[in-house]
Amino acid sequence: MTENQTRLQEIEGLLESYKKGMTQEQSNELVAKMRDARFVVPVTFPQDETMAAIQEEIIRTGKPVQLPKDAKPVPILIQNSKKEHFLAIYTSLAQLPKDKMHNGVIEMTFDACMNYAKNAKSPVSGVVVNPFSNNFVIKPRMEQQVTPAQFHVLARKNVEYVLLPHSIYTKGKEYFDSIDSEVLFRFFQDQYQNKLPIPYTQDDFEVMQLGISPQLDLIHMSMPAKKLEQGGCIRLYATWHKGVDRAGYYMIVRGEDKSDRKFLYMDDTGKATDLGEAPVESAEMQQVMDLELARYAN
Repeated sequence: MTENQTRLQEIEGLLESYKKGMTQEQSNELVAKMRDARFVVPVTFPQDETMAAIQEEIIRTGKPVQLPKDAKPVPILIQNSKKEHFLAIYTSLAQLPKDKMHNGVIEMTFDACMNYAKNAKSPVSGVVVNPFSNNFVIKPRMEQQVTPAQFHVLARKNVEYVLLPHSIYTKGKEYFDSIDSEVLFRFFQDQYQNKLPIPYTQDDFEVMQLGISPQLDLIHMSMPAKKLEQGGCIRLYATWHKGVDRAGYYMIVRGEDKSDRKFLYMDDTGKATDLGEAPVESAEMQQVMDLELARYAN
């Protein structure tokens, strides 16, 4: 599997986890992640001898081929009930509609897709990702330039609220056991690559793997004090209940003031539940243990 296929698979997984609804913040963070991916775009090519030869080559080899410079693929547009047109893009070939309206597929970066929507000769309202399953719509007006300070906040929340919990809930116990300061640091490296200098080092992350009881394993994660703004996580606790073979994810979050600390639980759909004011630091772990064991007591 290529790096791009892995990235698209992760995006598809996030879209699936948000199928019951996502917040505007989660939507913006997902769009930011899509910028690093190349999507599958169904197109139509004018039928001529050159295209017929290309199609035969694709069928014969099952591999992408280099298009001639004068090839002019026309992306497929989809119309909604309001008669708005959207560019349809997909995370995999499996997501393409069975009733083909296309005679070819190409890869396009997310930015190229958005530019097409903004600059098309006929009106195009935006882009829709996996329209026949996830139906995630992005309109050009959602795109905005962010300041470095805003980027630090978005990068942090993308890791703490989206990528890390999704990985913990979907990748199993072996992945859970592998989490350490290097794993956390790599999440942030991926956010900052080619954008801004990363303000963290691996030493800014403190991770303790603890075997609490025969029923419960726990990971205590202290997050960097640098760039910690409202909504950022001070500490994270991941749990693994052995009796039901399921993960849990708890967050100690900075409030509006530096002294305010909120306690949240995030489930496997990405829904965060407010558990009220966070306990004092010395009591955090015990409260997480009590809540997680009580969750499956019956």
